[in-house]
Amino acid sequence: MAVETGQAVRTAIYNRVTADATMKSVFGQSGSVYMYRVMAPQDCAFPYIVDRLAMSSPLLHGTHTYFLDLWYYGQSPATVDSAVDRLKILLGGAADGVEGWRITTGDSEIGGGIMHWFSGGYIPTDAENVWHYATQWSIRFGAARDISNIIG
Repeated sequence: MAVETGQAVRTAIYNRVTADATMKSVFGQSGSVYMYRVMAPQDCAFPYIVDRLAMSSPLLHGTHTYFLDLWYYGQSPATVDSAVDRLKILLGGAADGVEGWRITTGDSEIGGGIMHWFSGGYIPTDAENVWHYATQWSIRFGAARDISNIIG
């Protein structure tokens, strides 16, 4: 069943990141990569990912912004650095994130969005050994499409 396009885009990204065996290995989680929408549950286990999609218009056209933050508890940021490198390959299509991943959603709500790395960096936290790395991505769509009326 088709869903609202913003939800479909986020689901495609979620499926790509959480199903990746290399990302699971980097995070040290053989079964799951924990990824939450907008906010993680209180006192959830580390490491985890929080994401948010900001659609800039009700038409699926132009550039929209996707935020993805990694949270990790450990002595060293090496795990986060490796996870960011993997995300650049998964979502950006290359180690530098520049090439772009072409998003295709499960029910073909979209098939032409291209995702690119925009920026990223560490954010200070008030807890010792808690690492927070924030990323920002752009998703470009070439054709206009009404994203509010496609629930089927």
